[in-house]
Amino acid sequence: MQAGLQERSAVVTGAANGIGRSIVTHFLEAGARVTAFDIEAGALEKLAQELGHPADLALATGDVRSRASVKSAIDTACERFGSLDIMVANAGIAVGQHFLEIDDETWTRILETNLNGAFYCIQEAARVMVPAGKGSIVVTSSTNAFYVESTLAHYNASKGGIDALIRSAALELAATGVRVNGVAPSMVRTRAAFVTAESDTSSSYLERVPMGRLAEPSEVANAVEFLASDRSSFCTGQVLVLDGGTTLGIMLPESEV
Repeated sequence: MQAGLQERSAVVTGAANGIGRSIVTHFLEAGARVTAFDIEAGALEKLAQELGHPADLALATGDVRSRASVKSAIDTACERFGSLDIMVANAGIAVGQHFLEIDDETWTRILETNLNGAFYCIQEAARVMVPAGKGSIVVTSSTNAFYVESTLAHYNASKGGIDALIRSAALELAATGVRVNGVAPSMVRTRAAFVTAESDTSSSYLERVPMGRLAEPSEVANAVEFLASDRSSFCTGQVLVLDGGTTLGIMLPESEV
């Protein structure tokens, strides 16, 4: 049994920036063959250039809101590297809006990107993996799935749906050899983090984190790599929380203790 990702073929969505970018680099370093999927073609090209255009990296531009785009990225992986062993459904967006100000367009865009996109990735990947009798699917969720924040109702709802989707897919696919798991980080030091930070109406986000800092993208990538590899071979339907202790309790500023 391989402990690493040597010669495994992986698709990573939301690959050009932040967590996705870190997952791509971690996977390549671990010996995987990666198809980086993102809506931003220019950012993908920049990623490939900065990595030196490695032979084990393929690029796929598309939108996870489109099943056809997701399927095309999987086809690219299969054609370029011969199989699909790992799917990382990482793409997601967040917009801060007061609940009474959420408009239909924004609600739909966030649910279609975060929840529908995860569904398309899981289902289309499973269609390829089930005949092979093996595969690992990892989905990026969030602590917002169960520890909701103000002004993020649409994001909170999408992540809550993702957690239920992970468990549902894992249950039905377990006997086929395909595993489905997730990671649930709290705020990560990426460009998307500032949306949440600016919408947070509490005294200070970091005052609620026992470890006193944001997560680094590499820390999330390490967890994804574990779940994608055979080191987690008896793990399915689980969501690994990466929050520096945030959800262990409510942290109060020292002035209020």
